[in-house]
Amino acid sequence: MFRFVLVLACCQAALAQGYGAPASKSSSKNYQGYQDNQYNQYPSHYSGEYSGAQYPRGQYPSGRDQSFFGAKYQTTAVLASKFKNLTRSWKPGSNPKPPAGYRTGVNMADLERTKLPLGIMADVEDLVLPDTFDAREKWPECPSLKEVRDQGCCGSCWAVSAASTMTDRWCVRSKGKEQFTFGSFDLLSCCHSCGQGCRGGTLGPAWQFWVEKGLSSGGPLNSRQGCHPYPIGECRVPGEDEDTPKCSKKCQSGYNVTDVWQDRRYGRVVYSLPNDERKIMEEIYINGPVQAAFHTYLDLHAYKSGVYRHVWGPLSGGHAVKLIGWGVENGLKYWLVANSWGREWGDNGFFKMVRGENHCGIEENIHAGLPNFHRQGEAGEYFAGYGYN
Repeated sequence: MFRFVLVLACCQAALAQGYGAPASKSSSKNYQGYQDNQYNQYPSHYSGEYSGAQYPRGQYPSGRDQSFFGAKYQTTAVLASKFKNLTRSWKPGSNPKPPAGYRTGVNMADLERTKLPLGIMADVEDLVLPDTFDAREKWPECPSLKEVRDQGCCGSCWAVSAASTMTDRWCVRSKGKEQFTFGSFDLLSCCHSCGQGCRGGTLGPAWQFWVEKGLSSGGPLNSRQGCHPYPIGECRVPGEDEDTPKCSKKCQSGYNVTDVWQDRRYGRVVYSLPNDERKIMEEIYINGPVQAAFHTYLDLHAYKSGVYRHVWGPLSGGHAVKLIGWGVENGLKYWLVANSWGREWGDNGFFKMVRGENHCGIEENIHAGLPNFHRQGEAGEYFAGYGYN
């Protein structure tokens, strides 16, 4: 049996704004808290293999700049031709959308302020971790682990990858007895503390929302699955995010319940993880996938196979993904990652990224949580102040 310890590692400003605190009294009763900022160290610049690829931390391109960078290349094949001779551990190539069609969406400058307390598993000193691990193989009873979502023309990766991770953990923690596909609609449209919808958001408040307000179900675009299927497809205007859909208290017609509150499910406790390779691996191995945010550069848009390491191109924004495992390829350690750019991107929607180096910040912004199987369908204060139609 593994225990969790909650470490308060957020700045006082974050605590004052309501972030970085236990989700509720009931959810934090098994945690101990203390001040510790040892995990908040990260160099002000990231240096890629290409020596010119250095960008000051906190300077992130606007949506217009992201579109400009991507619009210079009509296809990812053309983009890949600019740096294919620079890559050593991975191969770039042709993906179906133009580079500007692959959206990001994490407001990186707000991540530290909104980060949740650290949750660290105790009593795992004797846990032997395998050299290679794939959550899809350990939990075959959870089909969501094999699914790849598509955020479309919306800066919603923070919501899409969060909902996907919650879906996996709902199944994993129930040993496959509970299957519920969390949709990202409620986070995208109703969680005002999370950010600006399709204009970007952050991870901590999204997980907090799961505990406090709950999330309804939702399948892919045009699927008729769940309460709120994903509402946004590909870009109608290349490189320009679609408008964020309005929050709604009603499920789609034909679904087995009418009101959102009847459908929603909740988290029990939510937390961040330290910038520690082994701690992240332990969390994935015991509890399932985790959500990660990192600095994304233009070369990633053309990824096809291998272990990604940034080599070329400007910063295209902050991006959130789901870590589902790890391994070693040609002597290089990697994270196994599920993206939110559709099944046709990359390696069937997945990619591998350098592990153990905090490459592009991939290991310093990790969030996760545990489900609450005893709470559902509570109207309560759910509608208060959330602008429902």
